Amino acid sequence: MSTAGKVLWKGEGPLEAGLWKCAPGPSRWLFETNESITVLTGRMTVTEDSGGSYVIAAGDSAVFPKGWSGTWDIEETIFKVYTAF
Repeated sequence: MSTAGKVLWKGEGPLEAGLWKCAPGPSRWLFETNESITVLTGRMTVTEDSGGSYVIAAGDSAVFPKGWSGTWDIEETIFKVYTAF
């Protein structure tokens, strides 16, 4: 999958804010920090290892707490704003 990103701000430790774009496809995640996202364009289905599944699309926001693990199945290219903390 093709990805691109730009860090807009970097603070101490894990503090960071930026932009991220990813082409369609599946990816596996294990978050080592908390991350808040707002999707500007695109759509994906997020499935937690615990079994919960939900769709995040343009205009939606979500928070992934430290330790969250699961998969993102990106159906339409995602472009998001993120904050890691």
